[in-house]
Amino acid sequence: MKEKYEQLLSIFREIQVIEQISMLLGWDNQVVMPPKGVEQRGNQMAFISKLQHEKAINPKIGELLKEIKESPEYKNLSYEEKRNIYLMQREYDRVTKIPPEFIAEFTKQQVLTHEIWKKARQENNYEEYKPYLKKILDMGKQFANYLNPDLHPYDVMLDYFEPGMNREKYNKIFTPLKEALVSLIKKCLESPKQPRVEILNRKCPIEIQKKLSLDVIPLINYDLERGRLDEAAHPFTTGNYDDVRITTRYLENYFPSSFFATMHESGHACYDQNLKKEWRYQPIGNYCSMGIHEANSRFYENIIGRSIDFWKFYFNRFKEITGTLFEDVELDDFVHAINNVQPSAIRVEADELTYNLHIILRYELERDLMEGKVTVDELPEVWNQKMKELLDYEVKNDAEGVLQDIHWSSGMVGYFPTYSMGNIYGAQFLHKLSNDIPNWREEVEKGNIKIMTDWMKKNVQEKGNLYDPAELVKAVTSEEPNPQYLIDYLTEKYSKLFNL
Repeated sequence: MKEKYEQLLSIFREIQVIEQISMLLGWDNQVVMPPKGVEQRGNQMAFISKLQHEKAINPKIGELLKEIKESPEYKNLSYEEKRNIYLMQREYDRVTKIPPEFIAEFTKQQVLTHEIWKKARQENNYEEYKPYLKKILDMGKQFANYLNPDLHPYDVMLDYFEPGMNREKYNKIFTPLKEALVSLIKKCLESPKQPRVEILNRKCPIEIQKKLSLDVIPLINYDLERGRLDEAAHPFTTGNYDDVRITTRYLENYFPSSFFATMHESGHACYDQNLKKEWRYQPIGNYCSMGIHEANSRFYENIIGRSIDFWKFYFNRFKEITGTLFEDVELDDFVHAINNVQPSAIRVEADELTYNLHIILRYELERDLMEGKVTVDELPEVWNQKMKELLDYEVKNDAEGVLQDIHWSSGMVGYFPTYSMGNIYGAQFLHKLSNDIPNWREEVEKGNIKIMTDWMKKNVQEKGNLYDPAELVKAVTSEEPNPQYLIDYLTEKYSKLFNL
């Protein structure tokens, strides 16, 4: 049986190597590819994608999995080996349960809908987008039914993007979080102590911003011997193990855009670099979930990067690099400005406090759409009502409302909640870290940020895909995911900032 197990691992390794090639082509596509190389790159990507799919649906995988699980020796396998079998079975089911002709049709529909969405957003024309969105949602339900006809389609999709999650669990987590956030945001906005946000809009040359990014990266232990920083229209991270690349975006009149994008992407990159060497190319040697990935990036960006403790150490260094640009700015004013609370239309521009309400809004809309409680016709109106109700924000038009995100046009219904789960997991990890290292704040103030990144490496990153997300959180913190830790973290932090 060991021989069959090794055969499976060998096939999985090949699939992983193809995936790495695909990631590299994708990176090149967004960073350095000449504009006229698009068609050629499309052919390359299509070929790689086809090759990967053919490997993944090889009937030999199904035969080997069946033989191993039916063998009397199966019970003698270690937990790690059984987890590998489970993950390979899950992946094999995902790629073989869906008919190839449906995949082709769904992919084609996503490409078409994406193009229509771009045009509709530009022209603020929801009516044009509406029939395509309806088609994508219907096909999404069909996709879910192929995977598991016994479950509600939205539960299937929620589990697809964050294993183990469903509507019941999300409702239980998001309800108390929503109530607490609406109340806390209101208090912050009504506080007489408001930040001087204009200090962040000073013109900061891109060369200086690049220096800042390259200066902060080693502090948070992202290894540039095994990675690189480039510029792209949208910040992203790609790769794994010894080749993990990040990009950032520079805005001359708003340096926090690049600085915090660099910290965010470095968090993703550290996770991918710190996956266990001995598990490379095995399913357990992969990342756990999108939510856990987001927990890492937001931990680095917000919990470390926007904390007073980090800036007590880094502010003088920051002033040295930026010259006279911020010489008249006090530390407390600066930290308050980078933690401003301001309800706004656009999710990706939202602050740490309002961000989760943007996610909860999308989750509730997806859920109601998939349950048939809201129709595609009613969607813009319900979106705008919820923005008013949750964030007290009046949406001006559909371009800044229902048309702003790429996800639905790409068929990614059920993905949004993973962003907030990242914040929930991250705050729970911080609570455990605080118990393990009670003096972490003092250490960070002295510049020892490694104390936090090492804790994340040992407790979260090196565990790879050994557990499903909720199990990982329980293994690390001895408790199921609990939104109260995020509520407590945000309440404590923003009460100090706004003198509540």
